[in-house]
Amino acid sequence: MKLIRWLLPIASLGLVLTFTLWDLRRSRTGPGPLHPAHAGLTALAQGTNCEACHRSGAGIDAQACTHCHADIGAQQQAQKGLHGSLPPDQLARCERCHSEHHGDGAPLIAAHAFARAGVPDPAAYDHRHVSFHLSGAHGRLLCVHCHNEADSTAPSVHERFLGLSQQCGTCHVDEHRGAFGSDCESCHGQERPWAEAPKFPHAVFALAGPHAKVGCAACHESGSAHDVAVLRRQSLPPRACGECHADPHVPAASGRGALHLANTADCARCHAVTAWRDARPTAAAHASLGFALRGAHAAVDCAACHGDAARTARWSGPAPAPTACATCHEHPHGSDLMALAEAAPEPAGCAGCHVDTDAHFAEGRLTAAQHAATGFALVAPHADVACVSCHRGAVRSERFPGRAPADCRSCHRDVHAGQFAGEPGLAQCTACHAETHFLPHQFGVAAHGRTTFPLSGAHDAVACTACHREVVNGVRTFHGTARDCAACHADVHRGTFDRAGRPKVIEGRTGCARCHDTAAFAPALAGFDHSLWAGYELAGAHAELACAGCHRSVPAGPRLGKAAGSSCASCHQDPHAGQFAAGGTTDCARCHGPVRWQDMQFDHDQQSRFALDRVHARLACSKCHLGYETSTGTIVRYKPLGVACGDCHRLGAKGEVLK
Repeated sequence: MKLIRWLLPIASLGLVLTFTLWDLRRSRTGPGPLHPAHAGLTALAQGTNCEACHRSGAGIDAQACTHCHADIGAQQQAQKGLHGSLPPDQLARCERCHSEHHGDGAPLIAAHAFARAGVPDPAAYDHRHVSFHLSGAHGRLLCVHCHNEADSTAPSVHERFLGLSQQCGTCHVDEHRGAFGSDCESCHGQERPWAEAPKFPHAVFALAGPHAKVGCAACHESGSAHDVAVLRRQSLPPRACGECHADPHVPAASGRGALHLANTADCARCHAVTAWRDARPTAAAHASLGFALRGAHAAVDCAACHGDAARTARWSGPAPAPTACATCHEHPHGSDLMALAEAAPEPAGCAGCHVDTDAHFAEGRLTAAQHAATGFALVAPHADVACVSCHRGAVRSERFPGRAPADCRSCHRDVHAGQFAGEPGLAQCTACHAETHFLPHQFGVAAHGRTTFPLSGAHDAVACTACHREVVNGVRTFHGTARDCAACHADVHRGTFDRAGRPKVIEGRTGCARCHDTAAFAPALAGFDHSLWAGYELAGAHAELACAGCHRSVPAGPRLGKAAGSSCASCHQDPHAGQFAAGGTTDCARCHGPVRWQDMQFDHDQQSRFALDRVHARLACSKCHLGYETSTGTIVRYKPLGVACGDCHRLGAKGEVLK
């Protein structure tokens, strides 16, 4: 019986131990299979050595990870690289980015890992976390171009992303075979095509213009004395143009060439490397050759004088003198003009009328003495006019018609279109304009006084165009200009004084002149009848006020504004706060005089309920009419007030006044 009593507890304990052992063996294999990259490691004993990665009761051991991944641990210690830039709490939880115990069904680097490390788009990663900066062509490469196993999900024997070098030679073939060292970027850069080597310091021979577009091998031929490798060991002086280019200016056997020149070794005298075909020597360089380029010569094509494959040079030997025009040119003049030129005090052939500074041959001119001999003296303003301005036409009779100096219209257009042609005193332009200059004219105030509109007051300082504004077909109108004020000036009163009942003529004056003169529009003439024009008589103090005191100026101009009104309350504040208003209106004139406000006309006996006896008549008004304070100030009370004695005095028992 005793054995049966202990059999049930012993059997129960056995079952508990069996299940415990089974559970322990099951837990040693983890929640799922390891990734193949970890499962094959000896240190993990095919997934049974949990302590290699886990700390008992503390989850993943980050130090255990860096124990195997030493390069990641080095990044963390140095605080460099992708892992070295992560915050400490994230470094302690490797499992946040690296998923395990899913076998090969999930990658060790989770899809969200790059985003948690600050790289939302791995394809656009700019390597900001590492010391390997991408620029130029490198920034456009895919990751797998440098990291061969970047997109692989299989276990990697080598590091997927670490271990690469930024030395160009680790990925590219050094075509210079070490002659220029290992810093390829210092010459080639990364932005432009590799063959251009845009950062190469070509200081000895500046690459400008067409030279910048030539390939290196075109000048630095391999195996020659100018080979790049040779020049790196021993620098040579820059080559002259003739060492690479043929001289096209040496005359050919036929006597013709591109351009016949002497001493052509120095190409820079005429050419610039940036625009070789636009060759032109500087003015100083050409002058040093014996012929200064001025005027038309400065703009002519070189071949026009020096010849080319189609034209023969105009001369050979030393350059001619600038005054020896006949060496290259033929004159178009008749014998009479040439005779006139030779009759000058110092005849000099073409140079007597033409100078080499003229931009065109037609700019040549006779001297003042020569032109005076023709009967037309060149004085201002004709002295500075080009000959072609007066002497033009297809035939000689048109160019030299024999005009008289005083006949302005024979050359000049009548800008007034005949408005003054019928007036004997104004038939010639010189009646209003000076002989030496057309503007300014000489038609002044005195001359205007002989017209139907003499200038007076402010009008004598006004420009002509201010009144003569009308222009018809390009001609300004002078005859028939209106003379009334409204033709030029706006009515600032807007017809107020032209309404019915207003006088049209005042002492022979009409329009604005009824009140204003020409000296100044404001103020108006003395004697302005305010009662007549405005219907409001100015009396007393009102007569001494300036107009603007009641008529405020309109902001848009000088016009006086409309008065506020004709009642006292329109302009003045009622100090009695409406105590004397009758029918909503206070008539101040009932008590106050028009000259001085203090001149009172108030009859206390007739205009109040309290007649003043002998005692009260001697009192000041303020004895009975006291002031009281309001939000707008002190107001004196006049009504309503009591009229019984007790309203103001203390009375005795029998009704007598005590005080």
